[in-house]
Amino acid sequence: MKNRYLAMLLLALPFIVAMVPAVAGSDRTIDIAMSPSGIVPDRIEMRIGEHVRLRITSTEGAQLFQANAFGLRVRIPASPEAVTIDLVPSQIGIFQTAPKGHFVVTP
Repeated sequence: MKNRYLAMLLLALPFIVAMVPAVAGSDRTIDIAMSPSGIVPDRIEMRIGEHVRLRITSTEGAQLFQANAFGLRVRIPASPEAVTIDLVPSQIGIFQTAPKGHFVVTP
């Protein structure tokens, strides 16, 4: 009986370990307000490998949010509801967004 529980634990261990980064990774949420002239805040600082959740709202009608270095091209509707984007930066640098803004990724 004891061996059966040990075998079940050993079989389940890889799944538990795989879930740890999702649970343990302290996600940071950044609220972004978007207008045709830019985003607020206009400078968003992140660390490489950090789990970041962007919650984007449009203040003036439907718009397109882009961050080409991250492969982001998302239509933000004219709605008080935020569009949520999960992001994990994998390269260091300063990256432009459209509308006008910057992602700053540090080590």
